[in-house]
Amino acid sequence: MNRRFALAVAAVALLAVSAGCLGYVTGGGEVANETLDAEPNEPYDFETERDAEFDLTADGTYRVVYNVSEREELRLYEGTVYAGDQPLEFEAFRYQYADGEIINGSEFRARGGEVDRTPDETWVRFADDMDEGKLAFSGSGSPRRFTFLAYVEGSHAVTLPPGFSTDVPLVGHVSPRSHEVETVGDRDRITWESVSGSFVVQSYRETDLLIFGGIVVIGSIVAIVGTVKFRRQLEELRDRRRQMGLGVYDDEDVDDETDRDDEFP
Repeated sequence: MNRRFALAVAAVALLAVSAGCLGYVTGGGEVANETLDAEPNEPYDFETERDAEFDLTADGTYRVVYNVSEREELRLYEGTVYAGDQPLEFEAFRYQYADGEIINGSEFRARGGEVDRTPDETWVRFADDMDEGKLAFSGSGSPRRFTFLAYVEGSHAVTLPPGFSTDVPLVGHVSPRSHEVETVGDRDRITWESVSGSFVVQSYRETDLLIFGGIVVIGSIVAIVGTVKFRRQLEELRDRRRQMGLGVYDDEDVDDETDRDDEFP
């Protein structure tokens, strides 16, 4: 019985190890053409002159356009604290040639490009005739706290949804701090001349300030009422102690005793 159980455990362990190795060898799962060919919620702005331009939406998604000129490949990954690097997941893949022609993910593959996913990253590799183009895709990312790695060096821009801002320091934050904010229509755009490593944009909806202010006011009122109630209960306790003949030392009594001690050493 024990021998059969040990053999069963060994077989299960062998299958688990084999599955893990197989998953790594096969790249952790291919990105489906249906995912790459999905339609973005808004058309991509390929006219940008920046190396990376992000467009955030209030529903928690982003669109990004990268200048990938003179690049052979692009490694896309997310760093995690406990699990290490993880492949970046995205959809609605588009590539624009230097002449302006735009193709989707399946056409990109058919023309020699590659989109491969491993357990650690997603690789985009360009064909020989794709040396002066731009790459775009969409993904999930909240404008309230948008953190992203700089996969290409150079100028970056992040356009917030209408009604969002980073002006108030307590609820708004931008890093690196070497940025500028410009208003484009009814939207704020954060720009950096150069970004390496990563960047963070923490924004808020302007109507959130009313809610935040209301919470602060209510909290202050509760604190004041609580303090007054505590002092009242403390005075009632002192009165009861006096009525019971127990010693009560008020702050004034202690001060008087201290003064007398100073006068008569």
